[in-house]
Amino acid sequence: MPSGHCISTLEGVILKADQGFLDLIQRSEDAVIGLSYKAITDPRDLERSARMLLALEDGAAPVRLQKRYIRPDGSSIAANLLVTRFADPGRLISTLFWQDNGRALPPARLWEAALRIRYVHTARIKLFGDELSTDPIGSLLVGIYLAEAEGRNISLAEVAAYSKISSSTAARWMIVLQKRGVVQLDGDLGRSIQFTQAGLNKMEAMLATVYQVPDAALIVA
Repeated sequence: MPSGHCISTLEGVILKADQGFLDLIQRSEDAVIGLSYKAITDPRDLERSARMLLALEDGAAPVRLQKRYIRPDGSSIAANLLVTRFADPGRLISTLFWQDNGRALPPARLWEAALRIRYVHTARIKLFGDELSTDPIGSLLVGIYLAEAEGRNISLAEVAAYSKISSSTAARWMIVLQKRGVVQLDGDLGRSIQFTQAGLNKMEAMLATVYQVPDAALIVA
């Protein structure tokens, strides 16, 4: 799977970039150094990128983000980012992955699939009510995935609220998911929840099925 790296200021001005990053955005080093991330980010993802920068804390675990970059010909390409903030001097270290590592779909399409699932669940709640719409594990997984894809840290309280379950119930499920190797908990359970790489792979494989329903599954007996 292709990968690239770049170093930027805390404001997102690029200071260094390797060949992988240059290949991704199809620009020369001279054209990239000194450029703001805003100049090469798809306008649809600018707000999420800005939120990610605000969420970064010095020395904390990398923040994941899925976003699209604009190439000189006007086309866009989706990439997965891991961004870490360091101080003295203040720098952002970004590692990017794109195309596929066995993924059936690119990151932007997987994010869209998660949004579709959330939309259907919201519609179900409106039509049938909370008591007939509970799906704690599914909601927890989608809530964590959307937070990572959108560059947000998500706490236990936030994912519980998203899933419309109590924090104590969410905590019990988080412990189960951690034991299964699906999520990793950043210190105190209430601080930050992220997928492990194995958990992320499984989640993205599940989301890919949104677009891959076999014809046989559509046949009504």
